[in-house]
Amino acid sequence: MSRAIGDSYLKPFVIPDPEVRVLERKDGDDEFLILASDGLWDVVSNEVACHVVRSCVRSKAKRRGGRSSPTSNLSPRQSSGSGSSSGDEAQNDGGGCADARSDSDDEESGEEVDEACAEAAILLTKLAIARQSSDNVSVVVVNLRRRRPRF
Repeated sequence: MSRAIGDSYLKPFVIPDPEVRVLERKDGDDEFLILASDGLWDVVSNEVACHVVRSCVRSKAKRRGGRSSPTSNLSPRQSSGSGSSSGDEAQNDGGGCADARSDSDDEESGEEVDEACAEAAILLTKLAIARQSSDNVSVVVVNLRRRRPRF
């Protein structure tokens, strides 16, 4: 995520080629996009990261009526690193980012979902740090369901 930023004296030791994937998308199939550095992905599986973001988005409406924590079933040691998950947190939602849709899409305004995505990015960063990531941690969560006005 930040190959152009940083310590220029380390340039000879850094591989400047980013890892890039091009995927076909159908409108409405994807909920969000998690852009993150290795500092997150080395210690948090895809399933757990998706679960954290979904939990933040879904709990946004609940927090209007009372306090709810999207991390109540996550611990710093659960499901680190690999694509498989040993904790219940990934099984609750069924896996990958595009597999499940948010049931609260109709209830949530775009601004609330964007705020929840920002909270999820902070939470994922804190989770990676709690799991003692040995790399820099950068996380951005993009709401792919936000309807933008057309001009």
